[in-house]
Amino acid sequence: MLRPAVTALCLALTLSGCARLADSRMNPMNWFGGNRQATEATTPQEIKPLVPEGRSVQVVDGRVLIATVDVVEVLRSPSGAILRATGTASRQGYFNAELVLVSVENGTATYDFRVEAPGEFTTDGPAQSRRITVAEPISADELAGIRRIIVRGASNSRSASR
Repeated sequence: MLRPAVTALCLALTLSGCARLADSRMNPMNWFGGNRQATEATTPQEIKPLVPEGRSVQVVDGRVLIATVDVVEVLRSPSGAILRATGTASRQGYFNAELVLVSVENGTATYDFRVEAPGEFTTDGPAQSRRITVAEPISADELAGIRRIIVRGASNSRSASR
């Protein structure tokens, strides 16, 4: 009878000491300062822009068109539509794929299926390993004047109608 009472008393004392250990230096979670909110605020004058003001910046896209465009789909979404295209690259390793809007004329939107080429030492591989799928959201406002969408590749283009 004495043994369970002593065990319960030791357990109660140990648990009550946990609150004091939580804030002590013996707790390893407190060794590196913990998670505190930063009080220093940076002012807009301290932040320097990456491109100085008054300097014109021209972005050059070094990506190439994908070899062939296989499938183009326009999927409805609550905010408009999602344009999804699948293409096959000429060899394995292409990456950083994106549908780039080229023009919108007479109810036809034209996109380029661009991919970044890998290093020089890649293999051809099977078509499944060279297939790339990419999607681009189109808002309802942009979609209002578009009746047909064309996605261009290096050797062909595919279209989808609304």
